[in-house]
Amino acid sequence: MPRFYFHTEDGVRIDDDEGAELPSLADARREGARVLGEMLREHPDAFWADGGLSLTVTDARGLTLFTMEVSATHSAASGGLGRS
Repeated sequence: MPRFYFHTEDGVRIDDDEGAELPSLADARREGARVLGEMLREHPDAFWADGGLSLTVTDARGLTLFTMEVSATHSAASGGLGRS
């Protein structure tokens, strides 16, 4: 079973040194979406402070398989509302 590594960045890059064995790339995509959702749910203020969050999935050789990114931009109309 292939091993996939889920590296995250929200202003600070955190490398996944352990990885997870999953049956397929499709399963890794689902896991990536779950990981991003969990990070947004658990650390929403950190997301808004940085305005972005990314997850890069690599294989055991370090080859990037895909990257997922979530970003936010404050518009002039918001007048900076929501910023700390």
